[in-house]
Parts: sequence; structure tokens; C-alpha cells
Amino acid sequence: MAKTAVKPKPITAEEKAQKEIKEWNKKYKHDHSTMIHAFSKAQAYDFQSQHQPKKKKQLLKKRDSWLKAYDSAKKRKNRDQKLLNAAKDRYNRIHQEKVDVSNKLQQIAEHDVGWNNEGKCAIFRSDGKGEIIYISPADGESENVSSNITSYPVDEGAPYKDYARVNSKGATVAGIIVGKDRADANSKWYMLRKWNSQHLRLTYKGDFCYKHYLISSMTNDFHNLKDNLEVSINFQFVYEAKITTANDSKHHKKTSKASKSVAGNRSKKYTAITTKAGDTLWALSKKYGKTVKWIAKVNKIKNPNVIPVGKKIRVK
Repeated sequence: MAKTAVKPKPITAEEKAQKEIKEWNKKYKHDHSTMIHAFSKAQAYDFQSQHQPKKKKQLLKKRDSWLKAYDSAKKRKNRDQKLLNAAKDRYNRIHQEKVDVSNKLQQIAEHDVGWNNEGKCAIFRSDGKGEIIYISPADGESENVSSNITSYPVDEGAPYKDYARVNSKGATVAGIIVGKDRADANSKWYMLRKWNSQHLRLTYKGDFCYKHYLISSMTNDFHNLKDNLEVSINFQFVYEAKITTANDSKHHKKTSKASKSVAGNRSKKYTAITTKAGDTLWALSKKYGKTVKWIAKVNKIKNPNVIPVGKKIRVK
């Protein structure tokens, strides 16, 4: 009997951050040991040159070679140190968010036991920061999902999923924000408005639970309630996806050969790029370490202030 393939457990963001820390830490240690080794070799050749006058030139050449290797390893080590620190910061942020959200869920569980007349619908920031706003759903909660489905005939035998896709997913809660007094209820409403204006990702936990909601609209009906507010809030679910693209908007460097009639009729290599909208000779000169005058002269650009888009120019 054939065994069914077990799908690997998807890696969490926290595990991914831990893996990244290990990788950069390994590279950092490797470059550090390479740097120490190169420096020791350079010192050894320098010491030998002091006691071997005949071979001094040769030994100093080897010393300089190892000093270059030392500088290169030092630069890599410093770069890896920065990336390692960034990975640690990312892990700490993800871990802290996980802890904060866990604390929020614990608070909600304790709140539901006591009830406190505030209602069972909880709204809080998905990163776990800030407070929890409770709503008593007097007019109920509703969850809605809509899909775009073709109105044309489909190919016979073709899977229907190729002709439909989820268009939107949202929720609505209408009810009462309970406050100790009107000022307390107003402060909770203002907090919701602040989250809405900042477009923060929110978690909604009631009869259903989602953590990728944004507030799409909110209404406050003034019915002269003494301490409470009658509100209605609509949420829109926002999908998260990793987007990749094959077309890179950055310059694609490529090396081309250009013959130039100089003494000896030598062949010289240049780095050529294709200009895009917004490029200026000044920006290119800063990026590639050449003067505006040099780039204009080599590429026969008469007006340095005007570069045609899509023109191949040499920058090195």
C-alpha cells in the first residue's frame, strides 16, 4: 500500500528569523576567523622581512597581499555584523509581538468569564500593542465573502476554480461601546478612529476571528445614551502575500568592449547602462565616481541636462 506524502509543516516567521540569525552568525564567525588568520600571516611575513634582507621585497609583497585579504575580511565581517544585528532585531520584534498577542488573548479569556457588561466582541491591534476595545453586539455580527465569477460559458472539463476568485472578505459589527461614563466611551471611540486613520492591521475576535482586518468604515449614532455609544464598524480583510517579480527596476549593468584609438591601439572595457526616466548625469556621476564632464564627453552628450530615456551610456 502506497504511503501518502506528508506535507512539511510551514515555517513560522519566528522560526524563519531564528534561522536567519544562525546563518549570519555563522558567516560573521567565518569572516572573523579569516580576518585574524590573514592578519597573523601578514605579521609573520613582515617579521621575516626584517631578518631576510635578500628576500625582503618578496616577503613584503606577500605581506601586502595578506593585508588586502585582512581588509576584505574585515569589511565582510562588519557587513555581516550589521545584518546579524538586523536579524536579531527582527526576531525580537516578532517574538515580542507573539508574546503581546498571547497576553491579549489571555486578557480576553479572563474578560469573557467576568463579562463586565462590555460585550464579547474584542478589537485590538494585530501587533499586540495598545488596549482592547470591547463592543456589545446589540445588532449582531455579520461576516461576508464575495467572489468574482465569470458569467460566460466555461470550457467543458475545465476546473471551475480557474473562472472564479475571491473578491473581498469582510465583517460588520453593530452594537454598544460601554463606558464607565460618556468620556470613557468617547475615548474608546477615538482610539478606533485613530486606528482607522493610521490604517493599522487589527484583530477582531467575536463569533469569528481574523487578524488581517482594516477598518473600512465606522458610524457613531447619537441616541442620547448617557454613558454608552451606539456604533457600527465595517472591516475589510487584507490578504498577505510575498510578491516576486522577474523585472528589476534597477539598472542592469553589463560590460561591453569599445575600441579606442589611443597610443598602442588598446581595447578598453566599459560598464554600460540603459537610462530610465528620472536619471541625471549628476546622479550617475555620484553613483559611479565619474565627473559629469567625463560622462558627457565619453558618450558625446551635447546637453548634459537632457538624457534620452532608453539610451545606452558608458559610466565606467
